[in-house]
Amino acid sequence: MKKVSFWKSYPVKNLKGDIIGGFTTAIVALPLALALGVASGAGAKAGLYSAIITGILSTLFGGTPAQVNGPTGAMTVVLIELSEKYGLEALFAAMVVAGLLQIVIGLLRLGRYIHLIPQPVIVGFTNGIGFLIFIKMFSYYKTNPVLATITILIMLLFPLFTKKVPASLVALIVGTLIGTYLISTDALVGAIPNGLPKFVLPTFRGGQLMEILKSGFVLALLGCIESLLASLVVDEMTKTKHHSNRELIGQGIGNTIAALFGALIGTGAIVRSVVNVNAGGRTKLSGILHGLILLVITLKFSYLASQIPLAVLGGILMGTAIRMVEYNTTRQMAYASKKAGTIIIVTTLLTIFTDLTIAVALGTLLSMFSFVISMGDVYLKKYDISFPEGKEKIASYTIEGPLFFGVAHTITSKLEIEAEDADIIVLNLMNMPVIDSSGAIALKNIKQSLEQNGKKLVLAGVKENMVDLLEKLEVITENEIKLSRNRIGDVLDHIKMLNDAS
Repeated sequence: MKKVSFWKSYPVKNLKGDIIGGFTTAIVALPLALALGVASGAGAKAGLYSAIITGILSTLFGGTPAQVNGPTGAMTVVLIELSEKYGLEALFAAMVVAGLLQIVIGLLRLGRYIHLIPQPVIVGFTNGIGFLIFIKMFSYYKTNPVLATITILIMLLFPLFTKKVPASLVALIVGTLIGTYLISTDALVGAIPNGLPKFVLPTFRGGQLMEILKSGFVLALLGCIESLLASLVVDEMTKTKHHSNRELIGQGIGNTIAALFGALIGTGAIVRSVVNVNAGGRTKLSGILHGLILLVITLKFSYLASQIPLAVLGGILMGTAIRMVEYNTTRQMAYASKKAGTIIIVTTLLTIFTDLTIAVALGTLLSMFSFVISMGDVYLKKYDISFPEGKEKIASYTIEGPLFFGVAHTITSKLEIEAEDADIIVLNLMNMPVIDSSGAIALKNIKQSLEQNGKKLVLAGVKENMVDLLEKLEVITENEIKLSRNRIGDVLDHIKMLNDAS
């Protein structure tokens, strides 16, 4: 199959949106990159070149066209801990390991499993990020509240008039002009370090090797999760579908090169990606331009960028954060399902007050528990018996769906309660496609429990692929196999005959 390069297949009609998206995102990314570099302990230049290198390489080789890459807060928190504990040399070594591991994870095609994250968790995570951005930008807001408020209003109101020109670009230009000529402020982006980075192979003490490998593994997983969650957010906004494994390979390439040139590793950046999409960016060109523009600013035009008021940048991000919260989706999902609404709220709060990985892990776990609990009602259905009852009372139920470890206990508990007055319980497995060992053991336990109470469990509709497992785990005996493989109607007729004869 002949491969078509990105440049040959580029949609020219989107050139304007990609240029504006790349420019706007570069300006928004500039102070964040500098601040995150300083916070990490590696210096402002490490943060700036992280945005440049990962912004170009991770985007070029990645699998999410409209995504913008660079240093992020969640990743930087981990980097700060590593820097303080092991020093900068070990930090850069761990980042190289992380980048290489991300490439391996992508090559092993493990990225697809991020899609197991439920939609309410993604909505809650996105909302939480929006609130976090708004809260964290208060430090910029306080530098000039009036100027910041004007910028926020432009971000929120300008789209009501037209969406052809991105509000973030208008807010940046108008806000900077107002800050320069009408409302003076001393809180500016400030001087930007220039000069190209140099290739440096990290060195470390031999006793740190295991810690470096372990830290690299943690960084790799966090980077994978955050990048692919950012990809999902971009998918929601652009109605497209990213390539998970390619995205991880791209992240790994960008991060490995960045670490080898003294820069921080990065991830898919939700804030910058949202800014890019809102500004019109839709292809890899916007992300690559974002990196190239940062490089030009660093080398040639650092003075101009240094004059941008922090209040304007804070206002742009606060406006973006307000628009980022998914109000309608949250309301609709909460109205449709109280459980989904609860998961959204919990995930949002966890994102704000803990961190990304905990929020996603606990949110997903809560979704799983909620799903498992609801399965008992959906999976176990009563089968109406049309013939008169004899001396023994008969109750019949059908399991609708697979019986596995997650639902076995819920179904058996429900069965024990509902069939309390019956002497014989017929359980139809015809609509149960598969059963695992936990499900089989659950059936065995319920059978033994019923027998201890003087009752009897009879299986019907057992499929050929289940017989061996059920027999080996002593759920059914050799004498019961023939009857259990019959349809439920035939089994009930057989029980009726025995019931009448008695």
